[in-house]
Amino acid sequence: MFTGDTSAVQVAEKQPMKLAAMEGLYSGKNGVGLIALGVLNPAKKEYNDTIKPFLFKISAPKMLSYLAYRDANAFVPGVKDILDGNYVIINEKGQQTKPITTDEKITFGKMAHKSLIDYRLARKEKNDSLATVNKAIFEATSPYFGYGYVKDKKQLIPNISLTFYAFRFMVIFGMFFLCYFIFLLIVRRRLEHMKWLQWVALIAIPLAYLTSFSGWIVAEVGRQPWAIQDLLPTFAAVSKVPVGSIQTTLTIFCVILGTLTIAMVSIMVREIRKGPENIK
Repeated sequence: MFTGDTSAVQVAEKQPMKLAAMEGLYSGKNGVGLIALGVLNPAKKEYNDTIKPFLFKISAPKMLSYLAYRDANAFVPGVKDILDGNYVIINEKGQQTKPITTDEKITFGKMAHKSLIDYRLARKEKNDSLATVNKAIFEATSPYFGYGYVKDKKQLIPNISLTFYAFRFMVIFGMFFLCYFIFLLIVRRRLEHMKWLQWVALIAIPLAYLTSFSGWIVAEVGRQPWAIQDLLPTFAAVSKVPVGSIQTTLTIFCVILGTLTIAMVSIMVREIRKGPENIK
């Protein structure tokens, strides 16, 4: 719970778009609630249309603002706010700053690309003064280098539906396992007589893997399109490794892991059939 709380603060600071996707938040506001359960509206296609994002939702009032910024009335930006830059950030000293828009970031990103090319050309031509100028421009615009690859700011919106539902699945079943293990500690001396609880443990085995996978979906889908935040989008991080090499490597991994899985399941089934040993 502590690591999850810390992660929420970090995501709010470093990856606000991921936080907006996790909560299906299109338009930001002060005192945003944390959604416990909700169904997104499939009719909503554009981030800036007037269609309501939810068919229904149940939320804890002001909890998201508190978890993200330690202030129950803090403003949490939504997708539209992040792309258009029409909100104000208040730091710990109470100072207000207005972030630049995505269009401005794209402009700065293209300037960073051009200045880097011009810097290399100037160094090659031994034009030190021009190299110095382009180096200064690059240093000023390099924080937005990745935006130079962006052609449409809609590319910066992750899959909101997948991120939203995966996050809820992760949290709900994460809490289930937490409560389940606490209950096991309480009844541990009677566990062998509680067949229903043993069946729950057996059924919960795949849920543990699905919960873990859901966490990875939130982490990796929510960060899209960034391989490196603000510096390298996934559509620019393309490897030059031949497709055949990737297919061969993937096949080898599948064969090895598949063999290990078969061996593991075989050993588990054999031991289960033997049953528990008598302990004196």
